[in-house]
Amino acid sequence: MNGVVVACLTAGLTLSGCTRSFVDDLPFVPYGHATSASDVLISIDQGVGFVPMEVSFRDTAEFVLLGDRTAIAPGAVAESFPGRPAIYPMRSVTLTEERVQELFRAADDAGLLGEEIDYGDPGWTDLAYTNVDVTVGGRTFSQSAYGLGFDDETSPELTREQRAARLALRGFIESAPEVAVGDNAEYVPTGLVAHRVSPGESNSVDPELEAEPLPWPITTKPPPPPAMNFDACIVITGPEVSTLLAALEPATELTPWVIGAEPPARMAFRPMLAGDPGCPE
Repeated sequence: MNGVVVACLTAGLTLSGCTRSFVDDLPFVPYGHATSASDVLISIDQGVGFVPMEVSFRDTAEFVLLGDRTAIAPGAVAESFPGRPAIYPMRSVTLTEERVQELFRAADDAGLLGEEIDYGDPGWTDLAYTNVDVTVGGRTFSQSAYGLGFDDETSPELTREQRAARLALRGFIESAPEVAVGDNAEYVPTGLVAHRVSPGESNSVDPELEAEPLPWPITTKPPPPPAMNFDACIVITGPEVSTLLAALEPATELTPWVIGAEPPARMAFRPMLAGDPGCPE
């Protein structure tokens, strides 16, 4: 039996968050979906909460399933000192259609293919929102839970129904990314997002955290930061992606980049997955 169904039965509840809804009315079996590599079928983004801005700039979705059955998830990040890799690795695998259908079924069993579910609020501040979007049968269903996984089972702020719904959502989230990690292929992005996260001054008073500056390797450059705001963002696509990825291999998150005549500035990079909004407007 599916784990998310077990979570609902264990809770001893019958609620909309744990029952099938949308697919009962579909005129087709199996679940219909788009088939393009640009179509996002499932997206799981667990957010980062209240953290330094460079952490949020580097954050990617935990799991993305595309219409061509490509599943993408973060790979293991090598711990290094000083500084972690300049860009986090991603892994990918092409799923069978049977596995895609299993994921849709798991989402449906968790109650995600229906109206927005009330997941409650555990009553703590500065936590992240977990957002799950599933597109099936020409419709996109979105669910959002605040502070998921934090005090889900004991918080007095949550009702029994909300606790069961949160357990069902967690069951779906924890099972989905397992198909796209481990020994599967490295995912090479076709786009990158780069944010400036320092004004060009020293990274730290600790000499051990200083890194050798590297020259900015592509023609596309981030705009100069406005006064009192060091965030300047660009999206890199086309042939420049491979050039920048090669330059990032020896770099870390602490590496300063020499951009034109400006003082070296630290940058934050992330792979641009399908559905990524890129730079904020």
